[in-house]
Amino acid sequence: MLAVLQDSVVSLPSLLAGSANPVLFVLMAPVFVCSALALCLDSRLEEAEQTGVRRPHLYDAVLVAVILALSVGAGWALDTASGATSGLPAGRNTVFLTGLLLVLRTFVGQPAVMAPVAWIFAVIFFGMNNANHPAFWTILPETAGDPLAALATVCAITAGLGALLSNSRPAHR
Repeated sequence: MLAVLQDSVVSLPSLLAGSANPVLFVLMAPVFVCSALALCLDSRLEEAEQTGVRRPHLYDAVLVAVILALSVGAGWALDTASGATSGLPAGRNTVFLTGLLLVLRTFVGQPAVMAPVAWIFAVIFFGMNNANHPAFWTILPETAGDPLAALATVCAITAGLGALLSNSRPAHR
């Protein structure tokens, strides 16, 4: 998807700027990976995990780490092969949004799958000023080398993996 839609722009309203907001379509690319990970993590047999000898939350953490490493690697490969600049930020955004998803999953369970979508729309509608510059909290539209975005991503995935490894997931409802 990133290879095809690298520089595609969607014009969406910005509630703070009061005008059209040109948004790169690749901001929405992480939703597919985050949703797939949430589906994998939420399709479990709770009773078997509680009575089993193995620790499935460790396997879950490995699954998340491998998928995120593949996402960042694919973004880097796309940037290297095509000269684009959207692949590595898309990989970073996938890691950030997955960390957010994992943290919220601890508190709300399956509805946390909406967290990446909600964050993306918050960035689109409230994160850009009149000069089309992102606010500091947005993380997603920042360039690959932005230190604040990198720090926020590391904090989000560390907290998310910590929440996942704590094994304090809410039961299916």
